[in-house]
Order: sequence, then C-alpha cells, then structure tokens
Amino acid sequence: MPRVRLPRRNAGAIAKDILLTLAGMAGLLSIVGFVLTLVFSLSIVIVLTGSMAPGLPTGSAIVVEEDVPAADLVIGDIVTVARAGYDLPITHRIVGIEEIPGEASARALTLQGDANATVDRDTYIVQTVQRAVIGFPGFGFALRTMQSPLFIGVTTLLITLAIVWAFWPSRPEREAAVIDSRQESINSTRERQETW
Repeated sequence: MPRVRLPRRNAGAIAKDILLTLAGMAGLLSIVGFVLTLVFSLSIVIVLTGSMAPGLPTGSAIVVEEDVPAADLVIGDIVTVARAGYDLPITHRIVGIEEIPGEASARALTLQGDANATVDRDTYIVQTVQRAVIGFPGFGFALRTMQSPLFIGVTTLLITLAIVWAFWPSRPEREAAVIDSRQESINSTRERQETW
C-alpha cells in the first residue's frame, strides 16, 4: 500500500493550533473552577501579613470554605473572621473554642497567628466563618496582579488579537477565495452572454 504524504504545515499554522488549544484549556479550567466554587462554596483569601508564616507567608493564597458553622470548628483549624473596627478580616489558627450560653450556634474563638508569640488580644464571637482548605504560598501576589485593571485590559487585548490571528485566513486560502470569486464572475458573465 502506498504511503500517503500529508501536506507539510508551516510554523504559523502549528502556532495557531497550539494557541487555540491553550486558550480552550484556559477557558475550560476557568469554567470548571467557577462551577466548583459555586457547588462547594469555596473562595480565595489572600494573606497580606506575615502572621501565619512560615506555612502561609505574606502573599499566600488560601482556598476557603464559606459559611462553615461555628459548631463544626475544631482547635487547629485556620479560619478567616471579621474584626470589629477593621475593614479587612483576620486569618489565624484556632487555639481555643468556647460555647456561648444561650446561643447554640455561636462560639467564642481564641485565635493566634503561627508566627505570633501570643494569642490575639480579642476573642471573636462567630456563628459562621471561612475555614481554610488548602494554601498556596506566593500565589496570592499573582492573583492580585491578575485582578488589576491593567492586567485584565492587556490580557483581553492579547486574547482578542490572538483569536483574530488564529481565525484569519492564511495567504493561500485568501488567494484561493479570490480565484474562486473571479471564476464565479467569469462563469456568471458567460451564462448571461449565452442567454442573449
């Protein structure tokens, strides 16, 4: 049986295929990530201080479970809770849990940062918290950069240009389209002349 030779593809065509495959994979990962966060009530918290070092140094990203009931917490859990008088919440480890008389769903939490020598000054009265599932040291800085308007604008522009480039017809395709168009025009003209 004779060998069939496939036409050689140029580097541009290969680059287009790779680019479209990578863009498709990135889009699919984004969709899967979005669905998982909705289904499992997950979000991401970025560590802005060094109080949880060395395990979660400044700039870490933590995947947290949303709205965890205080009754489900145990000592050793890393939680994110709101702080009275502050705009930003605090993410520390639970070192003490106390029930609150008359409030079955609330707990008083004593927290301490892993890098801190003492427990937090205040106790936190909570009914629900964000509980850490997994942390990624250093990834928080990348996430903050990706959320900046400049990064989003540049990325959108680059993706748009890449898609236009990927779907733009190659030169042989354009030339073939022009030849086909001319041939159709010639055939149309001949048909009109024959009908007269």
